[in-house]
Amino acid sequence: MKSLLRAIESNPLDVPSYCELARNYESAGAFNKAELTLRRAVEIDPLNYGVWLQLGSLYMNRGQWRSAADALEQATALAPSDGTCWAAYAMANIATQDLPEAARARDMLLNRFRELADTHVIDGHIHKIYGRFTEAIESYRRALSLGRTQTSALFNLVDLHPPTTADSMTTHLEGLLRVTSLSHRESADVCFAVARIYEIAGHADRAFTLYREGNSAVEAIMQRSGVAYDAQRAEEDVRQVIELFSRDVVKNPLERLDLDMKLIFIVGLPRSGTTLTERILSNHFQVSSGGELPLMHACLAKLRSHLRLSGRLTPDTPEDRRLLEQLRNEYLDGLFERDLDGDYVIDKLPENFFALGLIRVLFPDALIVHCVRDPIATCWSLYASHFDVHPSYYTSLEHLSHYCKNIYLYLMRYWESIEGMKIIRVEYEQLVRNPASKIRELLERCGLPWDEACLNFQDNDNPIFTASVAQARRPIYTTSISRWRLFERQLGPLIETFGDPKNASLPT
Repeated sequence: MKSLLRAIESNPLDVPSYCELARNYESAGAFNKAELTLRRAVEIDPLNYGVWLQLGSLYMNRGQWRSAADALEQATALAPSDGTCWAAYAMANIATQDLPEAARARDMLLNRFRELADTHVIDGHIHKIYGRFTEAIESYRRALSLGRTQTSALFNLVDLHPPTTADSMTTHLEGLLRVTSLSHRESADVCFAVARIYEIAGHADRAFTLYREGNSAVEAIMQRSGVAYDAQRAEEDVRQVIELFSRDVVKNPLERLDLDMKLIFIVGLPRSGTTLTERILSNHFQVSSGGELPLMHACLAKLRSHLRLSGRLTPDTPEDRRLLEQLRNEYLDGLFERDLDGDYVIDKLPENFFALGLIRVLFPDALIVHCVRDPIATCWSLYASHFDVHPSYYTSLEHLSHYCKNIYLYLMRYWESIEGMKIIRVEYEQLVRNPASKIRELLERCGLPWDEACLNFQDNDNPIFTASVAQARRPIYTTSISRWRLFERQLGPLIETFGDPKNASLPT
């Protein structure tokens, strides 16, 4: 690294040295330095597609998908004949839920780079998101015909149509488990795929071992990207949010806007029924959905940064009120940019439970729907789910227990203790056992007239980006309620914490 620094010092325009230095910084876990180094290289040579590609890859490895898409867009413009650029650009746009741009990149890949296995994986992903499972399976199989170790295609094939333990695909996947040259990402794909096969077959020990190995591979990916769960930091974050949105602050919202639409925020832990609830409501003739929008979290981050710089704990000055009004306008602008304009509009980012104080301050008449599920079932579902990027607490039963109890439940009980929060509670187990009456009750509480279409939510053709994409296209089923019991012997940390589902302390 010292030699690279000397080379740059002697020639400040040496772009290859900047790129190599950035690789060294990234390997050492100095990701901010790697980004700044590549940004400097871009300033020197903005027409160097290799620098943009490296910058986009850095952002993808960190899960910063919007920044990755922006950098990779530059790379594709500079090197339109590079199929790997287009494939990475398509994946980044899928991750940011920009389907029109992802489809444009997919079409380019199909027209010019059909020999790339990634082309057909991306085509399969887009079909899968829209619920076109037959077409998705065909695309994933085409990807495998071009590369038998295309692990993403294998995982998605198992997700859509799980084989038996005696199937040739299972045998192939079992063989891949023994391949030591697989990357951590490829190992995770294979482990989660085979684990799912053995879970369906009822082989709990084998399935659990593979889920654990898959999560270990994901954890290795995250650690390499500098991401790790910090329990103390997470608890401090909650304390600061509670301090920021005291009862007095929440009870003093902005004046209501004269809007023609009403906002619905669906919150809860992922895998707690948020997608099911969204699909039920969005099948109503008066309701449209924006999916999992990052807008409110961006508003919360701006407010916290503003207060930190000004040395205040709560927004209690005229300047702060003006910022809140600005944030509300920015949020609404984000909706309109996405053509979300109707009688009711859904924002279904589960982690918005962190921002409920801000939501109530900005939009005092918004509907807040809190999806609740047995915490053991929820945590197990998260542990056994495979995502492109896992939040840091997913990969350990101990971290899941801590996050669910000391972050999520703790914070939700605080919000629910504030008079006037008016949170609509939807219990997953009751919803799937008695859908007709619970759906009617949900619509009534949202002020929506009865619409028979809400009972047939599986016909909803809106895109789904979550790990429950296959399940959410099916009619309501109850088997997931007790899915975790097959692994009861292995789930000591969860059972110890949530033997009593109300085992979460209320903040004073």
